[in-house]
Amino acid sequence: MNRGKSLFCAVLVVVCTLVFTVPASAHSVFKKQLAAKYPDRSISCNTCHGKSKKDRNVYGRLLKSQFDSKSLTADFKSKKGADKKAFENEVMIPEFLSAFDKVQALTLAEAIEAAELKTLLAAAKAAELVAPLSQTEQELTLFVPTEAAFAKLPEGTVKDLLKPENKEKLAGILMYHAVPQKVSSADVVKLKSAETAGGKSVKISVSKNSKDEDEVKINDAMVTETDIMLKNGVIHVIDSVLLPN
Repeated sequence: MNRGKSLFCAVLVVVCTLVFTVPASAHSVFKKQLAAKYPDRSISCNTCHGKSKKDRNVYGRLLKSQFDSKSLTADFKSKKGADKKAFENEVMIPEFLSAFDKVQALTLAEAIEAAELKTLLAAAKAAELVAPLSQTEQELTLFVPTEAAFAKLPEGTVKDLLKPENKEKLAGILMYHAVPQKVSSADVVKLKSAETAGGKSVKISVSKNSKDEDEVKINDAMVTETDIMLKNGVIHVIDSVLLPN
């Protein structure tokens, strides 16, 4: 799952291309503070964080949802000299660090909404599964299809599934994306299969890409982002919708 990509890589990509360009002088300070705060964490950045909303990956969207980058940028640009440096260290860096904490405080349901995964959110509402994704009594692992993943389905499939008469079928599909325990990518790669919340199992396969990095598939869906840690579980992003037999 590209676990060789470090937290530092994620931070630099997010900061430099997702939000706005942080001055080079801030990078080392920011990196040291993040390393101290999350010494055992790594965050996948194997999907490009683009500058436009449609190109941001799920984790990038979540970070962006937790602070007002435009306001910070405007305030930073208005400063000069020592005031600029002070604002950088006393406001900008703490705001970035705070965003990481705020993401981890979200529930699965809140993260799906914050990341603007509109189709998945609509499906969860139609299947009446928002409450289970909001509860904190039991942690879940959620394999999250992107908007592009839903778009791969045959035309009319999503619209049909959202109909009230297909509520049970839709719920079965969504529960096929959830494992009733928190499983990090480090543990996922050790598994051959995992039993989902609906009782059916998904197949897990691991292979090496040209860079000798792990590539993981859940059935035929490629895992594109890993270890988005949240209050009540973890998200691994996939590029296709999982359909139970």
